[in-house]
Amino acid sequence: MTEYVKKNDFYYAFTDESAAATALQPFYHQPVITSVDEETGETVETPDGDPYLVKHSKGHSIDIIGVIHEATGVMLTDDEGMEYPEIAPVPGWHVNLRILGDYMRAEAEAINTDFGVEPATPHRTWL
Repeated sequence: MTEYVKKNDFYYAFTDESAAATALQPFYHQPVITSVDEETGETVETPDGDPYLVKHSKGHSIDIIGVIHEATGVMLTDDEGMEYPEIAPVPGWHVNLRILGDYMRAEAEAINTDFGVEPATPHRTWL
């Protein structure tokens, strides 16, 4: 029998992509090269390449949505006389985070505390 692990969902609306990258730093990984200093015998870790966002692990999933567009309520007409709804961007750069159990829960909650970015009504949610 498979044990059920509670899923905790977080929805964020950052001001822009750069703000999202800053807020999501706990979910970034920095590859390192480990070596031993020949003189001291101490282990040395040297960054190897750029840090990157870990979108999926055994404990979490990150869904980068980006800019969301929605209808404004205004109908427009194209050159052929066909009507279509006008759309406009919803302010923000949107990201969803799902964690399993308490995996990095403190870090996920701190994003809302530090950045105040939880939207009142998320447009896209986890199933």
